[in-house]
Amino acid sequence: MADEKVNYVRVHLTREQAPIRKARLEMTGTDVTFGVPGWQGEHYGFAPGSVPEYPGTLDYLVASVAGCLIGTYGGTLKARGLEVTGDQLVADATGEVGVDPDNCLRLRKIVVRYTLQAPEEFRDAAVRCNDMHAHHCPNARSVADAIEIVTELDFVPVEA
Repeated sequence: MADEKVNYVRVHLTREQAPIRKARLEMTGTDVTFGVPGWQGEHYGFAPGSVPEYPGTLDYLVASVAGCLIGTYGGTLKARGLEVTGDQLVADATGEVGVDPDNCLRLRKIVVRYTLQAPEEFRDAAVRCNDMHAHHCPNARSVADAIEIVTELDFVPVEA
């Protein structure tokens, strides 16, 4: 059996003044700032308005999984002859976060709701693609054992 090829994603992190953290994505040099916005900050004991608000790591986790899913879904549609861009395929993602018994926040579920504008002849293929694409998405597959992944489709027929 051939050796499995392994690649790496590298990120450099610094813990700024609590609760601010910064990540530098080594591939591009892009900086990302993490915080604890709104209810997340309150959960961790920060009074409203006491710290600058940045998206939290949970926000980025939802965005990362949903961003990968919409790309994978678009790819499955393209493989079936439907190329969609811009407003033809959009998504809204919601992460459901609970508090575990040890008071740790945990992302339990990500729901991604697609709105697809396409000719009626592609409806059945779009539904089939929605039913199977999450299994082929690297980010969804990476977290699926810990986070329930749900995708929903609103199909809006348009003239061909």
